Amino acid sequence: MKRLLGFIGAACALIAMLYMIFSDEDTANIKTKAVDGIIDLRQITDSPFVSLAGDWKFTPDSFTNPAHLAEEAVSLPVPGAWPSDIRWGSYQLVVYLPDQWTEIGLRIRNIWSAHELYINGMLVSKKGAPADSKHEMIPDNRSYEIHFKPDQRQVLLTIHVSNFYNTRGGIVLPIDIGDAAMIDKDVHRDLSLEWAAVLFLLICSMYHLTLYLMRTKDEAFLYSGLHFLLLSAAIALWGDRIVIREFPDLPFELYFRLQDSLTYLSSILLIIFFAKMIPFMVSRRALFLLCLPLLVFAFLNAMLPARTLSSVQYVMLYYMDLLFLILLFRTLYLTMKNRISIRRNEAVILIFMMLFLAMFAITSSSDTLFFTGRNSMNRVGLIGFIMTMNVFLGIRLMNRTAESERLTARLKNANAAKDAFLKVTAQELQRPLLDVVHLVRSIPQEQNGQRQGEQLYLAEQLMENMVYLLRDLHDFTRLRFEDYEIQLKSTNLRMVMLYVIQLMQFMFNKKNIQINEMIVGQLYVWADEQRLTQVLLRVMNEISLDSAEGAITIESAQDGSDVLLIITTTRRSITASRDLQHSSGLMMTQELIQQMNGSVTYERTNTGTRFLVRLTFSEFKEPMAPLDYEYLIRSVAASEERELQNVLIVDDDVMHAEVIKSMLSDTYKIQTVYTIQEALDYYNAHPEVAFVIIDDLIPGEMNSLDLLRQIRIQASLIELPVLMMISSEYPGYIETIFTAGANDYLLKPISKETLMARLNAAEQTKQSTLKAIEYEMAFLQTQIKPHFLYNALSNIISFCYTDGERAAYLLTMLSSFLRYIFESSREGQTSSLQKELEIIEAYVEVEKARFGERLSFAYELDPVIDADKTRIPSLLLQPLVENAIRHGIFNKEGPGHVQVTITVRNHLLHVTITDDGVGMTASQCEELLEGAPANGIGFTNVRRRVHDFTQGKMEIHSSPGTGTTIVLTIPMKGEQIHVENNDRRG
Repeated sequence: MKRLLGFIGAACALIAMLYMIFSDEDTANIKTKAVDGIIDLRQITDSPFVSLAGDWKFTPDSFTNPAHLAEEAVSLPVPGAWPSDIRWGSYQLVVYLPDQWTEIGLRIRNIWSAHELYINGMLVSKKGAPADSKHEMIPDNRSYEIHFKPDQRQVLLTIHVSNFYNTRGGIVLPIDIGDAAMIDKDVHRDLSLEWAAVLFLLICSMYHLTLYLMRTKDEAFLYSGLHFLLLSAAIALWGDRIVIREFPDLPFELYFRLQDSLTYLSSILLIIFFAKMIPFMVSRRALFLLCLPLLVFAFLNAMLPARTLSSVQYVMLYYMDLLFLILLFRTLYLTMKNRISIRRNEAVILIFMMLFLAMFAITSSSDTLFFTGRNSMNRVGLIGFIMTMNVFLGIRLMNRTAESERLTARLKNANAAKDAFLKVTAQELQRPLLDVVHLVRSIPQEQNGQRQGEQLYLAEQLMENMVYLLRDLHDFTRLRFEDYEIQLKSTNLRMVMLYVIQLMQFMFNKKNIQINEMIVGQLYVWADEQRLTQVLLRVMNEISLDSAEGAITIESAQDGSDVLLIITTTRRSITASRDLQHSSGLMMTQELIQQMNGSVTYERTNTGTRFLVRLTFSEFKEPMAPLDYEYLIRSVAASEERELQNVLIVDDDVMHAEVIKSMLSDTYKIQTVYTIQEALDYYNAHPEVAFVIIDDLIPGEMNSLDLLRQIRIQASLIELPVLMMISSEYPGYIETIFTAGANDYLLKPISKETLMARLNAAEQTKQSTLKAIEYEMAFLQTQIKPHFLYNALSNIISFCYTDGERAAYLLTMLSSFLRYIFESSREGQTSSLQKELEIIEAYVEVEKARFGERLSFAYELDPVIDADKTRIPSLLLQPLVENAIRHGIFNKEGPGHVQVTITVRNHLLHVTITDDGVGMTASQCEELLEGAPANGIGFTNVRRRVHDFTQGKMEIHSSPGTGTTIVLTIPMKGEQIHVENNDRRG
């Protein structure tokens, strides 16, 4: 009933508003028009007033005698602007009045820019001072009404007008004539509507600004409140100009500056309001660019003399309408694509709001441009816009209230469940924690070594069970607040169960419980492996607490698309009265299993308890890892045989660092540091470090990511794997640490099994990559083409007959070259820069025997570089020099030169190899850099090793006919200052 009353009240209010909008007379519907300066109204009986529209007589550039109709005048339509080249003139119209109009009223709306009104030759009104020059003219443009009683039924209206200010001059809006009382009534109605609109907009402005002041985060209310404030001022300045009616002494200049500038500023504020309500509607840069023309135009209107830019005003009105339409279609698009950041019901109301706004803006522009005088659709658009905006705010409030109520209900439910869960969980945490304390205290007093080992093992199992209980607490909290996501993947059911049995083996042995495990080894289910471990651990823990002696049978069976895990005890329960329903373990188990699309049930039987765990079937396949402990034994044995590698642990938490150290101390050599600077100092002094483990939150001037970036300057991902210990797995943060140079990450808290597995994976990746590089080096050795050896040996043989010393020298150079090539793989992945330069010289000397005087070569080395101690990848530069000679110089007519320049700047080694050969096109350079097969020896190999092994980069600059330049940029490693100038030429 109340809802019905609400609808009825809203309907009544809407009908009243529509009546106010459409009940007044609209003189835009013209029935009788003036023809050739004459309008006959004697037949009008149904209208109290009409518009004097039609063809008036007009005399340009002349103020005619107001007592007589000028014969030389031309016809000019009214309302409408006179031709743009006219600045002053006279309008005349003969009006035949109906008999029922005794006292006549005239309503003047807008005549630019000054005028005098004559009736039958008598001056009845003067606004401003019309003149034939701007200097003498005094502008005044306002709306007003006059009354007169004619002596006869025919009157001659004469209006002298001058305009030197506005682009459009003359009678631009209709002049109404009719019964004086009805004219006054119509004016009063229009003024009342405008005052009501201004008052309503001011109320809306105060309401929105108050909302903003109460909650400054909602900036949209600031812009909407200011928009309503300026819009109320614009309505008061336009239309019937109620401001100038209230303040008739307001200067012409100030009035029209305010009118123009406030109109466009209000539009800018409205556009910003929409952008704030829908953040993804438009970017800040696009918003600024869209509003910039309006902002500049508003500023110029405020600063320049009134109507200086009136010629541009109409273009800006169209531009403003276009912006509103763009916002409308953009909102429709975002709503249909479900990319809008507000509720759908809010988006629908927002679209209707923009439709009414577009109606208001377009009809306002048409009224200004085409002089309709009145426009009911303009009023509909304004009122509809204001109504929908407030409906929008109401729906927004309703949505926020509903959301608040929903969150409150969730909070109450979560709080009640939390209290129940914490009550039982606190008891279960307290008991094993105290047990561990007592065990640890008793271990030093125990003399029996075997007994000490059992106590340590029991303490370890109790602590690990506590870890899973704490995970239950964490998961429970996230589930209650719907901030939980299960990562389902294909999981081997038997492997998880065997791990759980291993954790509880000590307890089962002490209670003489035999485990009969009969799960199919190839059976996989859809589950989160860690959460499934928690579920099975809690189930087995409940069974162990409820049983003693006897046996537990664990079986699996497939039921359609589900898998059943059946756990049965074969002895009567020792605690028949124990309520499993309110056990904290089973409460969390049921929550977790539901998240994995499964269920868990239990029942008591005559011989014990039976649990039934239902999960979704995934697949049958052989497990990727063995289901026994042989693999672990082999891994431990292999680690004992190899030399222990160095691991650097960087963690400001001393206790946590020591725990990580204890996990790895039997497999690796461990060094712990607690600050970033200590880590950098230790790494610089001990380059043999094999792995680095860094905590992600270390205080100081440099953070953990800065340390990681510093390490990557000195060592590549292949040379030194780095693992980052993190506290949360937010995708953006994971991307950040990988971008900084991490090989992998470890989520805290870290188990020993996870830590060993991640280190083993990083080591295997490193070894595999280094082996691949060795194979690439071996392949590079095979790239020595037979014709090179043939040509080199042929040239040496020819010198044997003519120049024995030259032949011996070339043979020595060829021998040095080949020995370096064949021994590079045995000496490691890097060599000194000095050796690289020597092998290049040897190769060039061999090639000179073939090219003779056509080939010249030189290299220049920065004197600060110690070439013997600077390490670069083996065979990095020689293939590039070979390519320059074979593909640049060989195909060139005449002599050619190859230049190698090596400099260092900002700890970066810059190697430039330049030739003046035939060059390449831009597309050929791009293909080489993208990895297309190159014609040169080992070019692809060089490009890949520069990027992957040194973290450097390669650039190619070339053009046909001018030669080629290749620039390598490599981070320096092991460089030392050397003051000698190593400049050699050959």
